Amino acid sequence: MDFFSIVFMYINLGLEHIITGYDHLLFLFALIIISDRLVEVLKIVTAFTIAHSITLTLAALGMVPIYPKWIEAGIALTIAYVAVENFFVKTSKWRWFLTFVFGLIHGLGFASAISEIGFDRQYTVTSLVSFNVGIELGQLAVVAVVLPLLLKFRRYEGAYRLFFQGASVCILLISGFWFVERIMA
Repeated sequence: MDFFSIVFMYINLGLEHIITGYDHLLFLFALIIISDRLVEVLKIVTAFTIAHSITLTLAALGMVPIYPKWIEAGIALTIAYVAVENFFVKTSKWRWFLTFVFGLIHGLGFASAISEIGFDRQYTVTSLVSFNVGIELGQLAVVAVVLPLLLKFRRYEGAYRLFFQGASVCILLISGFWFVERIMA
């Protein structure tokens, strides 16, 4: 394969992984549902990007071991934690820091996914960067669709509060189910 084929293929794989990665989408939604400013959401997404890029690269290069069962269970726990935190934190001002820490775990999940796919050793850096670009394009597309809807809905304070609490409970239940399912696998 040539350079451009590799770039295109791994961007598509990154996009596919995010769009079909319901756990990552739920994590992203749980993170931004509390946000009321685009700047805060951009900090969250950037922190996640930096963190998962670090562990994805280290794991893909064989510098960090991958234990898929534990990583996937850990990802479920990060989602559950954010859902619980949503009931106690009133602002997303510092959520970027939490997202960075949890993004390190999610990066190992991405590394597990890319290890199943494999990548051309001749284009290791290109493959990793392209996969990351695909993930980011997917995340930004989700944020571009979801955030304006959330911000518009926030105008109805009482209804939004009910929606926010209900969504956080649902996220907690789903992630709890995923944790049990993944740990028992």
